[in-house]
Amino acid sequence: MIKIWKIAALAAGLAVAAETAHAIAINQCARLVRDEAGRETVVNACTACIAVKVERRRPGQNIGTPSTRDFNIPAGSRQPLPFRGPGVTRVTSEGPCPPAMDR
Repeated sequence: MIKIWKIAALAAGLAVAAETAHAIAINQCARLVRDEAGRETVVNACTACIAVKVERRRPGQNIGTPSTRDFNIPAGSRQPLPFRGPGVTRVTSEGPCPPAMDR
């Protein structure tokens, strides 16, 4: 009986570790950098254009939708974020830029 609980606890721990590793692996190119003044910038560390979705949650915003912004960031460049003041910013998704439309 005790062995079953130990195995179940180990399996649950491995599942959480796998989810954490997947969450870390999502952001392969985008890096969120904060300067001395507290302003945040997304840096594209890859050699290709990336489309990034950034989410900002402010203190006391437990209920409601966080602020989100989408950016296309060219290879090796930086995108300053428009968010000011206290809060937590995170990159929620990252992928290749959509193809350019011909006119």
